Amino acid sequence: MAIKDLLIYVDARADSKTSVDYALGLVELEGAHVIGVSHAPTGDATLRESAVEALSSFARTGEQRGVSVETRLIECAASKLPDEITLQARHADMSVLGQPATDGPLAKPQMAVFEELLFHSGRPILVVPWAGKADPVPQTAIVAWDASGTAARAVADALPLLKRAKKVIVLVAADRNAGEHPGTDIALHLARHGVTVETRYIPMDAETETADLLLSQSAELGAGLMVMGGYHHSRIRESILGGVTRTIMRTMTLPVLLSH
Repeated sequence: MAIKDLLIYVDARADSKTSVDYALGLVELEGAHVIGVSHAPTGDATLRESAVEALSSFARTGEQRGVSVETRLIECAASKLPDEITLQARHADMSVLGQPATDGPLAKPQMAVFEELLFHSGRPILVVPWAGKADPVPQTAIVAWDASGTAARAVADALPLLKRAKKVIVLVAADRNAGEHPGTDIALHLARHGVTVETRYIPMDAETETADLLLSQSAELGAGLMVMGGYHHSRIRESILGGVTRTIMRTMTLPVLLSH
């Protein structure tokens, strides 16, 4: 899959410069079209003005960088935003978000947008951390592989990015049931797509959280991208994130592409 259009949520109430820079860099590489979306609560003139200005600034930056750009303002109640932006995301190849806030007044609405996009857009989302400067061409990318359907979907969705990485490392937990030869088949699949890939087995124990292990491996390997399936807590309540996904969002130090 080539990336032909990408949607980014431009949050007028938060510093979204890092995610905007990442999205525009990715669009430049792919020769794609970018859609900037912002939100103004119905009836709030001040926030509407801020959102319009944020979109205008985004458009100017995109035009200066020579990319195909458009902007869309969603005017609705805050409770309706997750559904509205998810509908928009279904018509693009990928969505880019800044890392959701973990506390304060922005935490709940930002996490609601993230969860709705992940579970109901039918498209991958790429979350960019607040801190640091993320490079859309990572030296090393890692794939968190457990042979699940969501992991397979994430790998397929991430192929355009994985092909640009200098090296891709498939991380497989040594005690997980991921087939007779864990990670080997997906590594061969990636290699057939021209990806430079290797498999790394990582030990698991009862005292180590999976999210902590993935992030520590990312730091050790100097990874600039993580690809993983996005999990929910149960099949009944898909809006409740699983512990690994939630912890990664809270403590992420590199861009993470998730699919469900």
